[in-house]
Amino acid sequence: MPPPFRALNIDTFAREVAAFAWTRPILRVDMHHTFYPAHADWKGLASVEGMHVFHTRDRSFDDIAQHVSIAPDGMIWTGRDWNKAPASVGCNMNADAFMFEAIGNFDEGNDRLDGAQLAAVVGVIDIVQRHHRLPVQALLFHREVPQTKKTCPGTSIEKLDILMAVAQRRREHAAIA
Repeated sequence: MPPPFRALNIDTFAREVAAFAWTRPILRVDMHHTFYPAHADWKGLASVEGMHVFHTRDRSFDDIAQHVSIAPDGMIWTGRDWNKAPASVGCNMNADAFMFEAIGNFDEGNDRLDGAQLAAVVGVIDIVQRHHRLPVQALLFHREVPQTKKTCPGTSIEKLDILMAVAQRRREHAAIA
């Protein structure tokens, strides 16, 4: 949640989502990438604090934009209060969204979303969606909204690949339960 920001692994994130006192509906998960910091620029807590300063001082947001940031090593950094709408896609479309930033520039030829970071991205989407009883398709890429010209979450990321990975994770977790 708000500062001090904390790093969570996927299991701790899942427990916190389950225990959190949600006061607003979540109808979708919004996926972004930071572009900057890219993987090579990532400095853990200092980078999250830097995003907070940029969002509050330079962009005049009331808080860091995202609910969580997913680091290159797969750690999930807390951000905006989950009961506050994110600064996500604008045009009165943020109220019912849970928004995360994957740390990196995922446009072709730059960082790759893979390994622990990809697993955490898929896990965050699945955990939030399942908690709120949402279908796998309740995922919005920033570039899908007409009011942006951004490539976010990056030209190297295909939405169908993410949806298929979330569906696979959901099947695996249903088999365990």
